[in-house]
Amino acid sequence: MAAGSKRQALGWLARYAALGTLVGLGALPLVMAAEPANRPLVIRLAASAVLAVALAHVRVAARGAVDAEPPSPFEQALRRRRPAAPDLDQRFRELLDDVRHGPASQRYWSRVAWPRLVGLAARLPGRAPLEDPPRSRLRRLLGLGPNLTAIRGLVARIEDRS
Repeated sequence: MAAGSKRQALGWLARYAALGTLVGLGALPLVMAAEPANRPLVIRLAASAVLAVALAHVRVAARGAVDAEPPSPFEQALRRRRPAAPDLDQRFRELLDDVRHGPASQRYWSRVAWPRLVGLAARLPGRAPLEDPPRSRLRRLLGLGPNLTAIRGLVARIEDRS
């Protein structure tokens, strides 16, 4: 053991001795006030408080020692990141949002999704104009847009090349 590490170890030993003394002095009135049958319990609680502090310091020191080591190949393989997802075109993301949120809200469907789909169909040559898909009475009462099957049919009509 080097001289610096001996000095450091003695410093920690002195700190824990001081902590044990302070906890013992704090627990002494409790030990004296407790019934004789409960005195060992109070002493054990005081000792466990000192032990908890010591173990917390040991845990921090052990974690620091482990973190100081270079990572193993296994840890490096765990840390490798998957390549980032490719950036999607803004229009595609908007249409994806339309498909996700359109069935959930009639307002979203009628003000955002439906105009975009009509605009998309109008830009394609030779396509018949789209008709607003029918909704069931329950979906109308709940304020929901068309179901996904109806949206799928609209998209299929837009994609239809014949």
